Amino acid sequence: MYVLSNNLKGDYFKMKKLLSLALAAAMALSIAACSVQNPNTPPASNSNPGTSAGSQNPGTPAGSNGGSASGAYTYDESDPYPCIAIYRDGDPAADAHATVTSTDDITWTIAVCLQESNPQSVAVKLMGQELEELTNGHFKWDIFYNSVLGSESEAVELVRNNTAQFVTSNVTVMSTYVDTFGVFALPYLFHSEEDELNYLSSSPKAYELYKELEETAGLVTLGFNCTGSRCLSTKGVKQIKSPADLSGTKVRSMEAQVWQDVISCLGATPVPVAYTELYTGLQTGVVQGQDNPIANTVDGKFYEVLDTFYETDHSYLVSAYYTNPTAWDQLPDDYKAVLMGLLQKYQGNYYHEEILKFREDCAKTVADAGVKIVPQSELDMDAFYASADAMIADKYMTGSYADFVNDVKSTFNY
Repeated sequence: MYVLSNNLKGDYFKMKKLLSLALAAAMALSIAACSVQNPNTPPASNSNPGTSAGSQNPGTPAGSNGGSASGAYTYDESDPYPCIAIYRDGDPAADAHATVTSTDDITWTIAVCLQESNPQSVAVKLMGQELEELTNGHFKWDIFYNSVLGSESEAVELVRNNTAQFVTSNVTVMSTYVDTFGVFALPYLFHSEEDELNYLSSSPKAYELYKELEETAGLVTLGFNCTGSRCLSTKGVKQIKSPADLSGTKVRSMEAQVWQDVISCLGATPVPVAYTELYTGLQTGVVQGQDNPIANTVDGKFYEVLDTFYETDHSYLVSAYYTNPTAWDQLPDDYKAVLMGLLQKYQGNYYHEEILKFREDCAKTVADAGVKIVPQSELDMDAFYASADAMIADKYMTGSYADFVNDVKSTFNY
């Protein structure tokens, strides 16, 4: 069943509260949750919707990991981003016992396309370790990092056919199956990463997309995290100030048309290049730039073949956790309860603390390598905002895209 009703669409904060209560019922077992401050209040204008790479502070530090297989999960409503499998199951573990009694031996294959040291990878590793402990060794994760199972798109396909059972993927990759997911790539649509994560975790319209994704592609959406703001970086290009300065510059893009439009509105010429081929593409001059968060720029070692990093902060790289519906439905309720609790813990407080530290470390790594970091104060941000607004108005204010753009603006009073 789907627990969200249409009459909640106009009341974002009421809906968030109801989701919190639903999640509290769903989580019968896990470890003690850590408190976190509520997400920031949305800004009132679009005067400066971005934030410099590494500067966002979406949560307070996580506390003790604590907990044991025999302890009940204590849900803290201030945890910002729930496990959202409730969009399809309601409260799948509401009748689960306070302790794990199931003895089904289940092993999931987990596909992670980032380096093992990345905070997202570490969070998945810790989830897997605790999951095995809390289910008394019966539910295990076999984790493959660094695109060992294929590119992001290939890993998603493995989950679709149940060869793998869990994958982390950029949300906008889902536009391959449901075009409207491309709305989350639109530049400067959200004013902060907290706003985007709150919208993805709590919006009824977003939940409609997850239902459509499952029906269309066979993917169950479990939760989200944000690596950081996407920023333009270049090699061998005269320092720029506005989109006009990028004319003729070849910048890597993903295949989806919306991403090519994003690169175009930044002033550059989009060239589709797979993430796994980006380093070589920058090294050989196939492309002269890319737009990734500073964390990914370090994770992929792209800073080694770049010379300038611009804090354009034009969108946020939000990743989602996806599973296969057959694999999910075959889990005993008490296993689901444990997994939902761990998702809540590691995609929320823990991840936000770790990614903040990682961004700061990455900024130092990039600067120490001799890459010039150009702040927004040295850019004509009004020109970037205007170019983005014009692109959205020209190409994305019809049909479902327009519905989502208007809903985001209404939700946060932009």
